Amino acid sequence: MKIQYVSENALHDLLAQHDKYKEHYLSRNEDWFKAYFEQEGVVLDSNIEYVHPNFSFNPNFSASDYDNVKAMYDALNHLTVAQASQERLWVGLAHLQMRDYFNFRLKDDLDKKNEKRLKSALFFVNGSKRSLFVHVLARLWWVGYMTYDENNTDDPYWLTKFFCAREFSGRSVYFFSSNFTANRMITKGVLIALKKLDDEGFEMKRAHFVEAGRYLNIVGGAMILDILDENEIARMIETRIRKAFKPTPISV
Repeated sequence: MKIQYVSENALHDLLAQHDKYKEHYLSRNEDWFKAYFEQEGVVLDSNIEYVHPNFSFNPNFSASDYDNVKAMYDALNHLTVAQASQERLWVGLAHLQMRDYFNFRLKDDLDKKNEKRLKSALFFVNGSKRSLFVHVLARLWWVGYMTYDENNTDDPYWLTKFFCAREFSGRSVYFFSSNFTANRMITKGVLIALKKLDDEGFEMKRAHFVEAGRYLNIVGGAMILDILDENEIARMIETRIRKAFKPTPISV
């Protein structure tokens, strides 16, 4: 099977006419989708072969978000960074080959007619970088890419599982909005430190991730973080978090 994507003209039309078309998304109007995307020139075939991800449709997102990051990245880890940054690819998948996942993950927002989330989940309306972690499908691939640890042959997704355990949607956006976490080595170093501290009883929350990013911004003004390896980054973050926070006592 080859990935399908939308043409440039179709992307512009879907965005420009979103207020007109949104009712069909909210009502899950399959007849409209079929008619629209069967029009000539709307859908294009890429040369990218793929096997459809084995998505989990467990409504407990604390479990299924991790499963679906893993499923997406396993299926599409052969994408290049340039390909995975293309809006038309993710818009195509959300409207066509992976619309079942879109309808599942956005069910509450669709039911509540959350039009703002509908648009941001479908299109890159938050800037090219931030949108990668807001788009309902792109974020699965990008979280997988940024957290996959090829050095851990036993479980390369160990950091992914930790990252996805809580507040996946919000965490994806605020953690990867930092310029420094665009570097996979730095990202892995931060997560290694936070995972270690979480295991000790710190119970990682938003404040810990925010503090890690804030600290990297401060340190990055005085030194070149890109020359450090993940273990050096991990030691820096661990030291900082220990000073800034006290662990939550583990009840026996």
